[in-house]
Amino acid sequence: MSVYKAIGEKLKEVREKNGYTQTEVEKAIGIKRELLSYYENGRREIDIATLEKLASFYGYSIEYFIKNIEEHDIVLAFRTDGLTEEDIEVVGWAKNFVNNLYQMEKLLEKRYGRVNA
Repeated sequence: MSVYKAIGEKLKEVREKNGYTQTEVEKAIGIKRELLSYYENGRREIDIATLEKLASFYGYSIEYFIKNIEEHDIVLAFRTDGLTEEDIEVVGWAKNFVNNLYQMEKLLEKRYGRVNA
């Protein structure tokens, strides 16, 4: 399963769990219903800013949507248009943080069994 399909399934699951329709999400945070559908079905890559917006709206962390995805599948997509060198450095730091968090979870899981964060 692709990383975008896995993230999309979780997006759909939490949207439905919270009792929202795609149209309600569109009205609340301004993401077009059609685009949300593409994200939920894994047919479109989701950038980190959009994932953060959705995660925050649903009351979840970004980590919830990307944990338990194989390391080689984790891709943080972002646009560099209009970003300063400092912004790009922060994005790089965030990517390293997520990858390190994933590695720590794998180590804890190996040592203590299933870890529920």
